[in-house]
Amino acid sequence: MGARQAPRQTGARTWQPPEPDISPNEVHRKLPDTESARFAELEVQADAAAAELDPELENAVGFTHFDSASSQDNLITVLMTRDDLHKLPSQTLVRVKSQEDNRSYLGVVVRGPFSEPDAVAANSNIAVGVVVQGKKLSYTFDYHGRVEIEILGEESDGKLIPPGHRPRPKSPVFLLDDEESEHVLGMTGELCFGLVVGYKEMEARIDALDKSVLPRHTGIIGTTGAGKSTTVATLIHRAQASGIATIVFDVEGEYTHVDQATDEPTMLAALARRRQQPEGVKDLHIHHLTGRDTRNRRHKHRQRFALSFSSLSPYAIAEILGMTDAQQERFHKAYEVTKLLLEDLKIFPKTPEEQQQALELDELSTGYPRMTLQHLLDVVSTYIYVLGSEGRSESKAKAKGSSRQAPLSGESTEEVAAEAAPPPRGPQLYSEFKDHVHRVLGRVYEQSSRNEVSWKALNGRLMSLRRLKIFDVGTAPGVDYDSMLTPGRVSVIDLSDTDSPQLNNLVIADILRGLQERQEERYQRAQEQNRPVDPVLIIIEEAHEFLSASRISQMPVLFEQVARIAKRGRKRWLGLVFVTQLPQHLPNEVLGLLNNFIIHKMTDSTVISRMQKSVGGIDESLWNRVPRLAPGQAIASFSSFKRPLMITVDPAPVKRLLVD
Repeated sequence: MGARQAPRQTGARTWQPPEPDISPNEVHRKLPDTESARFAELEVQADAAAAELDPELENAVGFTHFDSASSQDNLITVLMTRDDLHKLPSQTLVRVKSQEDNRSYLGVVVRGPFSEPDAVAANSNIAVGVVVQGKKLSYTFDYHGRVEIEILGEESDGKLIPPGHRPRPKSPVFLLDDEESEHVLGMTGELCFGLVVGYKEMEARIDALDKSVLPRHTGIIGTTGAGKSTTVATLIHRAQASGIATIVFDVEGEYTHVDQATDEPTMLAALARRRQQPEGVKDLHIHHLTGRDTRNRRHKHRQRFALSFSSLSPYAIAEILGMTDAQQERFHKAYEVTKLLLEDLKIFPKTPEEQQQALELDELSTGYPRMTLQHLLDVVSTYIYVLGSEGRSESKAKAKGSSRQAPLSGESTEEVAAEAAPPPRGPQLYSEFKDHVHRVLGRVYEQSSRNEVSWKALNGRLMSLRRLKIFDVGTAPGVDYDSMLTPGRVSVIDLSDTDSPQLNNLVIADILRGLQERQEERYQRAQEQNRPVDPVLIIIEEAHEFLSASRISQMPVLFEQVARIAKRGRKRWLGLVFVTQLPQHLPNEVLGLLNNFIIHKMTDSTVISRMQKSVGGIDESLWNRVPRLAPGQAIASFSSFKRPLMITVDPAPVKRLLVD
């Protein structure tokens, strides 16, 4: 190149040529006239071609990519420009119009969005070098976006049908507006759980009065601190507002103050962000066992209750107490002898109606009417007496004589008492049987047994029940089921002052049975009056303590009771909610009862893998998010949803007590 020319003088000024607006490292050359004309011609052709394009394509956010050997059924890759990348966050609903074969599909973003460089591969040396040298280079490649969508179905005559084809390559992809997205996903109803992740304002809603939803039973699952209790508190508040009778088995007393508004700062801030107000439930009743305390002593609607021994299935009692085979054999023998004595002494049955009731009794679900724990203990004590040294010293003749004095049907107790000889020293009895020692001894001799040790072990287990002082307590009423089933009422059964999972299980099993029977009666009345029955929601906290795999294997009768309640409850508006932080302890039989799930954070890959096999319909991309869910986030899968969704659960407006 020649020497640079000196600046030209023009009067008093020095003229300088304009500096080119280019980098000193770039080389620019003027385009020849022939090439410039060619580019102008191409521009005209491009404008003409654009005029022929479907104007609807202006609204497209991406286009389907070609398939590859690694493509999967029902998953489609979509490419979009850098400017449209932000429009397709995870879980966004889209419509794919396959123009080549005139088909329309609905899909949802399940992977991505990812950023990929134009022209070169993301893992190429030049792309890697540009990124690594970010401190030195301002230049970067232009890039585009990529997402994978799961096809929900093909649109046909206003319906969504299973897809038999795939969208063709370069099919335009369009966003669904919020209203259409809510309709497609099934977000209808007044009961709101929170916000759907991926949308600004879409709320995760269910219809509380849809029989296919809450009565189908729900599992709330997650590790400690993941947000289960907040979800339960929010559910209690929303269910009560929807007029549902809500019953909570509260083993820690967390929900005994839900009639008060929350005062927790973090929850108040979260409520403000959702433009919601702190608010307690309108109608709270607290039920607690007699002789046990509640964490809300000052509550005005506080009701103590005792259990009725006659309402408990003898098979469930044997299972819950963990009796050995030998102890169970003796327990059922004593139970049968007690039934005979109740009939002998005309305690039950007394009337023809009661006789029919006794014939129709199902002891797998309930106990023998009017039988008390003390009745049974008296019979067991008699067996121990008869098998002991003092009892063996009684003459066989005397025992036979006592046996002959057993009443025949129709024979009165007074007639038997008149014939009876003076009672022997005999066992010490405490129930109504104490005035009929001969009769008790006679029945025991008729149903003879051996092994005094097993009888003493059985007596010890039954005495442990009596020491609880919760059965047949004369000064305490039974469970008030009608109160619990009042529409719009929240009934918290506070078990926080019990120190035994066995006791909790006895209470839960008995009250569940009673609720099911009472709801059955209400359902029958509603059917006769041609009106709907009032819905009921039952929440069982720490469900793994009640229905763990180890317990189920040892307590098949108890599980059968729960399964019967779950199955019959679906038609009778009796919905169950199992809450647990240890889903690995729940057997497949229990998980099989559930149709709805709210899954919070879980970190154990083994537990997640097992849940994947038990919970259908949740895609791999959502399961991959479970270990990374933030507190309050959850995967919600309801029978009314078109697909499972990731949601942010609403903050609880009610007060919840923290538990260590």
